[in-house]
Amino acid sequence: MKLRLFFLLLLVQQVVSSNEIKFGKVSKEEVAATEHATYPEANAAILHKEERVWYDYKYNTGWSLIREVHYRIKIYNKEGFDWATLQVPLYLGESENETIHAVKGYTFNLENGKVVSQKLKNDGVFMEDVNKYREKASITMPDVHEGSVLDIKYEINSPLYWYIDEFKLQYDIPVDYVKVRLDIPEYFIFKQYSRGFHPIDFTQTKENRTLKVSYRSSLDSAGKYSKNTQKNNTLELTENVYNIAASNLPALLEEKYTNNIDNYRTAIQFELASTNFPNQGFTHYSTTWEDVAKTIYNNDDFGGELNKDNYFDDDVDRLISGLSSDSEKTMAIFQHVKSKMNWDGYTGVGCSQGVRKAYKEGTGNVAEVNLMLIAMLKYAGLDANPVLVSTRSHGIPMFPTRNGFNYVVAGLEIQNDLVLFDATDKNAMPDVLPTRALNWFGRLIRDDGSSSQVSLMPKSKSLDAVMMNIDLNEDGSIQGKYRQQYTANNAFAFRNSYTEGSEESYLDNLEKNGDMEISGFDLQNAEELSKPIVQSYEFKKEAAYEIIAGKLYLSPLFHLTTRVNPFKMEKREFPVDYGYPWEDKYIISIKIPEGYTVESIPEPMVVALPENMGQFKYNILVAQDMIRARIETALNSPVIPAYYYADLKEFYRHIIDKESEKVILTKS
Repeated sequence: MKLRLFFLLLLVQQVVSSNEIKFGKVSKEEVAATEHATYPEANAAILHKEERVWYDYKYNTGWSLIREVHYRIKIYNKEGFDWATLQVPLYLGESENETIHAVKGYTFNLENGKVVSQKLKNDGVFMEDVNKYREKASITMPDVHEGSVLDIKYEINSPLYWYIDEFKLQYDIPVDYVKVRLDIPEYFIFKQYSRGFHPIDFTQTKENRTLKVSYRSSLDSAGKYSKNTQKNNTLELTENVYNIAASNLPALLEEKYTNNIDNYRTAIQFELASTNFPNQGFTHYSTTWEDVAKTIYNNDDFGGELNKDNYFDDDVDRLISGLSSDSEKTMAIFQHVKSKMNWDGYTGVGCSQGVRKAYKEGTGNVAEVNLMLIAMLKYAGLDANPVLVSTRSHGIPMFPTRNGFNYVVAGLEIQNDLVLFDATDKNAMPDVLPTRALNWFGRLIRDDGSSSQVSLMPKSKSLDAVMMNIDLNEDGSIQGKYRQQYTANNAFAFRNSYTEGSEESYLDNLEKNGDMEISGFDLQNAEELSKPIVQSYEFKKEAAYEIIAGKLYLSPLFHLTTRVNPFKMEKREFPVDYGYPWEDKYIISIKIPEGYTVESIPEPMVVALPENMGQFKYNILVAQDMIRARIETALNSPVIPAYYYADLKEFYRHIIDKESEKVILTKS
């Protein structure tokens, strides 16, 4: 019995050892594999990822965070070559920066049946500035081919000991196994937040640690003066040890109408809640959204800047002189800030140079531009307050966190309604925010320190209305007149897109996308932001309908027909996010050619999504010598929950099937 137990323990030991991954040592089977065992369609895979994070302490600089990372990546085909370069983001602080050290790497290939390796050299690692707050290290592996296995290891030293970057467990390629160990001294109390749809193994234990501390003193061991005497000491402490692991994670692939795929990635975040240093007691940080808002508001580079007004008072007095209504004063101030200020492209909830200097120079970050706007509105006697926002690229803050907000807009409370303003974009209007700020919810902060959650979603639908008059030519071509009207966010998006290039380039794209020739183009209200955009033109399109055995077969929408369902996946684990509610209306009049009559037209149809989230209406009538089609599609809710994905996919299938049906004309 003892012998059997010995062999059993030996077998378990061998299995554990075989699963251990050692940097720089790969198996022939790993290199020889031509496809992933579970996900054969994968272009690459993370075979193993390991992170080890711990705290260090130096007497002269204080606490720092050390993060050691090891990736083992398999490249299956050329489409996976992007993973031959790792991008490592690094934060830049006011006085100290994160740094990367001990970068090592090997590329393993199979040559003549043997595993050969190529070592990463110094020229494979280079630094690149991203902005004044960030830089990145790019690690490019050598001699990468289809089938290569990459081993990459590096270490990050961070003086930002209070901030632990999130641990990503899921990527756009499969992950076979990932594990993290995080050691946090007892003085730091962190909350943990996880997200995603896949299980995580999470354990917490406590361990004792002896931390060696070296420092220099002007006194020797006898207490006498001695220049630059080095002393050594030890610090006994307890650490919370967190072990996190996950396995067999599928690739997280982005589908159309996803606000930020990172919102749904399996990951875990540690957020500093409080500190408890000896002889200092507890210092609490963010615990609720109200605490987060209050902390931000009390910062000098936020609330302190908001309370300044002596740099603009003369200008605002002049602007609102003679204006009686609040709406007139609001628009005068809003337009003034938009015209005077240029956004420098930086986000954040704190001012960089301060509102006074930004106003003088005419350039500032988002906090400087919009806090300035809020201060001016307040000065004019209006009830304006900041609204904290997380941009779409920053993600949706699911839990109270000081890092959850990176943007601020103005909120004006009028007659129990809240109107939102963002002066960073020249084409923005009241309640028409840039798409980057349309991220579900924000947090309004008032002067008294109170705060409340507010919706960032537009209240009214953005319209795209098309009127088209069509004449059919005998050769299968059509010619017609086209008029299109955009409102609200649709108009905002059009203006921004149109001004990026020339009218000529815009028309070239329009002709190319519609496969037609355009003449007589006219655009109205491009700069009158309070009015809808209206564009009109005449066009001619070849091969616009079919002629078969003397009959004419045509789709009433012609080149506007919906042909492809934007939703491909069988199921979806995250919501569909359109950004804002919208409505498309098409009114099309088709002249029946002389000598023809209508043989058949598609039947009317009405399709609705659950809970009045959207509807599709299709109707065609024949009146004298005209065919009149009216097709309307509306999404009343900008966000469709994942559990309605099948309904939405079916909704689009009905649209595609109905719009593909033909009107048939036959000779009388």
